Amino acid sequence: MKEETSTDPVSAEAVRRSLDGCLRAPAFRRSQKLAAFLSYIVDEELAGRGEAIKAYTIATQALGRADSFDPSNDPSVRVEAGRLRRVLDEVYADEGRFWPVRIQVPVGAYRPSFEIQEFRPRDFTAEEPGPADVEPGDIEASPRAGSRPTGTPTGAGPPGTAAGRPKRSVVAQVLGLFDTRGQAVLALLLAVIAFLLAVEVALQIYVLAHA
Repeated sequence: MKEETSTDPVSAEAVRRSLDGCLRAPAFRRSQKLAAFLSYIVDEELAGRGEAIKAYTIATQALGRADSFDPSNDPSVRVEAGRLRRVLDEVYADEGRFWPVRIQVPVGAYRPSFEIQEFRPRDFTAEEPGPADVEPGDIEASPRAGSRPTGTPTGAGPPGTAAGRPKRSVVAQVLGLFDTRGQAVLALLLAVIAFLLAVEVALQIYVLAHA
């Protein structure tokens, strides 16, 4: 997603910080041509010579082409400009979203444009767990791995953990097998009825045996 931009004046210092970030990106470190292309057009723009940025000057002063270079017969600058635009989009979609200025090369031109990027707090800080995300046992964590409070039996955890928690009753364990409270209540009633029937049958057998 494209970062929000601002129309406020862009400082040369901020542009150079973003340019340095681009040049350190793996995509530009792998291509000396793209790094030289970007450095040249940004430097010329910041020096106030943006109007002079043409295919010929880029080829001869940034890409190492001979003075006989003819842009009308050699499309190499246009090809490199297309690659530069794609790489800039990739870089600003990744680490570049944290930089102060977005450097762009508009389609159909070689003169760069600079836009201030607006940052949101979540761009810089990772989300930290709130009180609801902390388990009771995490609050009393040991100061170092492998240590435990003096007098705590091996295998026993702090209050609230699985090791330190008392076992649930049989009824509670049975109720926990059901998805809803209604299902649990129904199962409990059926169990009581079955128990009463079993008691009645046992009494009848006892009476018949002693008749």
